[in-house]
Amino acid sequence: MSDLEAAIARTRQGVCAVLRIHMNRPEKRTPKRVKPAQYGLTFAGSAFGISDDRYIVTAYHVFNDGQPRVNADRFYAFVVPDNGPTAYHFPVVGFPLEDPILDIAVLEIGPCATPGHHVRGLPITSRPVQDGTRVLTYGFPAPVIANAGVSEMGDYLGGNFFLKSHANAGIVAGQFVLDDGPIYEFNVGWYNGESGGPVCLLEPFAVAAVMKSYRGIQAKHGIVPGPHAARPVRPVLDRLLAFGAQQA
Repeated sequence: MSDLEAAIARTRQGVCAVLRIHMNRPEKRTPKRVKPAQYGLTFAGSAFGISDDRYIVTAYHVFNDGQPRVNADRFYAFVVPDNGPTAYHFPVVGFPLEDPILDIAVLEIGPCATPGHHVRGLPITSRPVQDGTRVLTYGFPAPVIANAGVSEMGDYLGGNFFLKSHANAGIVAGQFVLDDGPIYEFNVGWYNGESGGPVCLLEPFAVAAVMKSYRGIQAKHGIVPGPHAARPVRPVLDRLLAFGAQQA
């Protein structure tokens, strides 16, 4: 097995998709009838574990398109073992770290609704990464939700969607420091829904950065998506270690 194949197999055990349930319209009562609340569901991003079945890391912007998280929203983490036919979900029960400047957040998850399934913690690293270093990106492209059930309280009740994880590999193509901190850019892209997923080094295997967004570039017919960027875990290393992350 190659180092890339081994890294993909290991990363898959720790990556999950993040589902957001948002109230589009509150319950409305009249003397004659009750109109129940209406909810919207979106797979807003990806995340990766830093401690088994407890804490996961994602990008802050997956909460609310970069705006502050809505307290009434519900979030769930989904795993799809070996990209098989069934997705399993964990409720998000806490938000112990939300950093809008660095675009990084830590979520606390509760037990899986179906016992026997897990989100494994992946090791992290803050060591310097040189341009040309081989990396693996991993996330869940956001699926179309054909149908889903939500309780009156906004709890997830089940749904029908094609949720599969996606790996890509390439190199660190550039790095620089902005006002809000360091950034890596890559010669690989990712799809909507993969933001918040890990960027892993292959040797030694460890998560070096959190997938963030792309840089817009000027093209003939306007601004188009350019190089994809990620935030190194280095600025929040101590905080992630406090949540039980293991440093490689």
